[in-house]
Amino acid sequence: MKEAAEFLAQAARSGQRIVVLCHRNADPDAVASAVVLAEALAGLGAQVRAAAADDVATIAEAVLSSFNRKIEVNPELDFDLALLVDTSSLGHLGEFGQKLDESGISFAVIDHHKPVEETRQRAKFYYVREDFTSESELIYQILSELGVKLTPEQASLLLAGVISDTGHFRFASPDTFRVVDGLLKAGADYNRVLEILKPPEDISRRVAMLKAAGRSELQRINGRLVVFSELGSFEGDAAGMLVRIGADIAFVGSEEKGEFRVSGRASPDCLKETGIHLGEIMEELGKQFNGSGGGHAGAASVSGKGSLEEVKRQILKLLQQRLVKAG
Repeated sequence: MKEAAEFLAQAARSGQRIVVLCHRNADPDAVASAVVLAEALAGLGAQVRAAAADDVATIAEAVLSSFNRKIEVNPELDFDLALLVDTSSLGHLGEFGQKLDESGISFAVIDHHKPVEETRQRAKFYYVREDFTSESELIYQILSELGVKLTPEQASLLLAGVISDTGHFRFASPDTFRVVDGLLKAGADYNRVLEILKPPEDISRRVAMLKAAGRSELQRINGRLVVFSELGSFEGDAAGMLVRIGADIAFVGSEEKGEFRVSGRASPDCLKETGIHLGEIMEELGKQFNGSGGGHAGAASVSGKGSLEEVKRQILKLLQQRLVKAG
């Protein structure tokens, strides 16, 4: 932790123009981490702004709006250092990541996903703590190391990130609750955050969940219930829903113009009993299909070039190998 704090303190003093950057389709954890870290670095004297690649999820926009914050999308490449948060590789920045790569601008990584060796080798600074269940927890601990005192709104933003990324604490660790305690003591408004994070009564989302359930294909792999479904939006939500109604592992994907994206979720019991890591599977798929993939043990995603049917076959193959090995 001290290593990351020292790097950030030096970067703030250096006079470099910094962009704290998070992944495409940024979720509450990503935007909260980027915005709060950028504000903290500005307080230390940095020339800094927060940004996201390509787009921001609707629920993340709602979180920012509720606390009168904004985040830039696809910033101009007029900075000296990109500080990647909640982002394990440039591939998770989509088209913007390719532009950043081609620009030659230095980048650093502070993340909580499975480490990506290629990213480690190329980054100016690389700090990954997979033992943290959300990026917001990691940012909180680093800012504490720096002696930064959070405002109540900053604490609330980070609390929203923690709650969102831990699935309302379903994937939380004991350390998660220690961070939550610190955020509440800093003035985070728990009830307000919960209200903001409530899924909207959106008819399109409800229809999508029903379609995902109706299109689901069930397979048994080494005694585990594995479900696949196809959906053009809300893939992550749908995969989570399929796990909640009984799947051990669920994948929901879409395909358009020769490109695919797939979200996967696994139940806590399945993770504990098998030791399976969906992030590892998605990372391997990303390499196979000329794309990018990764994430956590129980929640991960991948995108690339190819047909969804072929991706399904490869997922089944990789799952079979890992589940049989797990016994």
